[in-house]
Amino acid sequence: MTAWLSRRSPRSPRSLLLLQLGVALACLLALRAKWSTVHAFVAAIDHGDVLFADFVNHYYPTVSEGLRSGAPAGGFFYPAGFAALLSPLALLEPTAAKVVWGLVQLACVAYVATVLVAAVVPRSPALALVGTALTVSSVPVLHNLKWGQVSLPILAATGAAFVLHARGKTNLPAALLGIAAGIKAYPIVFVGWFVARRDLGFVGRAAVGCAVTLVLLPAIVMGPAHALFFQRVSTGAVLGAADGVLRDFNSQYAPAVMGRYEGGWDATSYDHRAMGELGAMAALLLIAVLVMVVARSRAPRLAERRDLLAFVLIACTVPFWLRTSWSHYFVHLPLAQTLLAGMLAERSASRARDVLVLVLLVAPSVFLSNVLGLFATEGWWYYANAGSLFFANALVLLACAGVIVDAHVRFIASERRAPHAGGAIL
Repeated sequence: MTAWLSRRSPRSPRSLLLLQLGVALACLLALRAKWSTVHAFVAAIDHGDVLFADFVNHYYPTVSEGLRSGAPAGGFFYPAGFAALLSPLALLEPTAAKVVWGLVQLACVAYVATVLVAAVVPRSPALALVGTALTVSSVPVLHNLKWGQVSLPILAATGAAFVLHARGKTNLPAALLGIAAGIKAYPIVFVGWFVARRDLGFVGRAAVGCAVTLVLLPAIVMGPAHALFFQRVSTGAVLGAADGVLRDFNSQYAPAVMGRYEGGWDATSYDHRAMGELGAMAALLLIAVLVMVVARSRAPRLAERRDLLAFVLIACTVPFWLRTSWSHYFVHLPLAQTLLAGMLAERSASRARDVLVLVLLVAPSVFLSNVLGLFATEGWWYYANAGSLFFANALVLLACAGVIVDAHVRFIASERRAPHAGGAIL
């Protein structure tokens, strides 16, 4: 079974793409059996019953009221660069703009579910099809689609940047990272990988891309003075909502999730809050160590997937430092799960251990982040309040840690046993 999963595909990329689109369509038909209408789907995912509510209530009103004079609409917690990127939609009527945004969302889902999934398991067409199914039926992906949010565009842009950089491209990946940062700023953290790899030339290009979308583009679209005013208002809104987020049952931020198991954030003692914050910082430190191991190790099992492993690790840091960490922030999970399944399905010296990791960590993560996990609860509040996606993300991190440490330690041992070993690099 595992040999079949990991063999090289005899099919052309076009044939695989057609199969993936067929799987995606089958998943949509299966979801339709649960939610017979779009309204039923929207009402079942989180609160509210308006499709693309964040676009309708925050994004479009911000750009349609004039970016050279207006302020961000209430609830617009984004950089001025995102408003500038959306400014062409102000030329359209509300319904037409909503349709265009919907097409952007669907294009991002299609790209992630086909091209990016295939990139993480290039030698396993069977797992690529599984990855497509996991993406289309992923709760974070559906949550993003319900709200018309930006996590899917960010995933598509950053994921493409990592894939293209691994193929030797430079300018386009840097521009894509700049676009992702322009949408919500936090994707700047992905540049840290290229710092770890000491690829300072690309870091410089990425910095230029981020400066263009975060500074230059808003200054051109809004005018320098108004762009600065706009950013101050938006930043103030974010800071003003920071504490309220900790009391929201939707937040998958680690200390907030732990606090809900003590009756809520306000019922949690100061000491326990502090322990939660320290635990989140410790998790970030451990992830940073894993990133450095991936960056420096010469273990073949890690080297051939270096960039994508780093991408997954960095994406998984979100619930340890971003207080919002809404459900749609976890759209990376299907890619991470597919990547891990591809690695664990290969033949290796730790065959039994790999199977255990797949069964005990990756499979439960898939269940928790998939609609099957949602259907197993009494509804959205129970699913989100329990921190289902936080735990799904934590399981992925544990699986990544096991795979990375095992591969690196075994490589060091093999180098030491070799008669003229050069040693592993850390």
